[in-house]
Amino acid sequence: MYQGLAELTRARAGAPGTETAGAGGTMARVKSMVTGLERRFQEIAEIAEMINGVARHTKLLSFNATIEAARAGDAGRGFSVVASEVRNLAERTSAATSTINDMLPQIKAEIKRAVQGVESEESDGVMQRAVRLTGLEAARVLAWFNQIGTTLNGLEFTLQALKAQPDALTRARFNAIMARYLEGNPGLLALSCGMEPGAFDGRDAEYAHQEGSDATGRFLSYWHRGSGRLSLEPLVGYDVPGQNEYYELPRRAGSAVMIEPYDYEVGGVMMKITSFMLPVLFKGRFAGVLGADFGLAQLQAQLAAAKPMGTGSLCLLSHGGRYATHEEPARIGQPASDLPPALLRALGAGEAFQALAADGEVAVLHPLALGAPSQPWGLLLRFNLTTALEHSAFS
Repeated sequence: MYQGLAELTRARAGAPGTETAGAGGTMARVKSMVTGLERRFQEIAEIAEMINGVARHTKLLSFNATIEAARAGDAGRGFSVVASEVRNLAERTSAATSTINDMLPQIKAEIKRAVQGVESEESDGVMQRAVRLTGLEAARVLAWFNQIGTTLNGLEFTLQALKAQPDALTRARFNAIMARYLEGNPGLLALSCGMEPGAFDGRDAEYAHQEGSDATGRFLSYWHRGSGRLSLEPLVGYDVPGQNEYYELPRRAGSAVMIEPYDYEVGGVMMKITSFMLPVLFKGRFAGVLGADFGLAQLQAQLAAAKPMGTGSLCLLSHGGRYATHEEPARIGQPASDLPPALLRALGAGEAFQALAADGEVAVLHPLALGAPSQPWGLLLRFNLTTALEHSAFS
């Protein structure tokens, strides 16, 4: 089970990793010194035992010498005095080694506490670094999504500007604009524009079954690069309950929405994707949606390029608690049921979270404001604390 950790203090601003690297080097030296003390303690204990053994044997020899001196009578009196002094010396040596032996457990306990303190400081340093790195990666992901949001806003502004001019908005013109926008954003899988009946140009009947539309003639352009080149298809599922969240959620929210991971056919291939959708309003009334699609496998490839903590992995979590990315491809789009309930609650509330499991597995969650403020996503860093400490010691 994971146990929540106290909120960690972020490192002061500076070059990423510089402060941690210096602290890590100092901690490694301190740990080496304490480890050396442990070895010296063992050596002292062995020497003390050896001295104690010599004292016991010396005392026994002095007793034997005293007996022999007594047998020798007057001739042995001088030797008896020497034997008595040797016995006294042996007794003092034995008392000294006894005192040392009494002190050794205290020294051992103090060394143990020192080792634990060093390990605790080292672990805290790794945890602080993990929190900072997760924040940095989250900022990078958020900046990328914000760039896409800016692209959609620009596309929506263009649509509004063309709509405001008589005869300026044509399907061919706006399709060409969408294609150029997609071409200029290689990180995107697709751009879409789905309009309400008659909302685009009032000429739906003329465009039934034409490129970028279906039998309804509505403007339903879906530009994608799923086949390796830019292609145009009509949007599908926009009017099918259970398949049309990308259309209905922004309609109901009246604001940008990040869609939960879902399956969608792109260029004849079923893919796991997520979409950033904007509602389109003409004169204050809902007229359709604009959207940007991301292939989840592509998102995973981007996050997998980073190896935080040496062996850690990053996962993008949706507001609904699903893996938008995962190092195991089969888990992408699936519920994150292996995560602790406290972490999932923090995800839903848009709060940061750190936890350490009994087996040393660490989870650090950083909230991401994607789409609607009420539906935050999160970036999750997971790594093994023991492995990270070993990696830190050799890095």
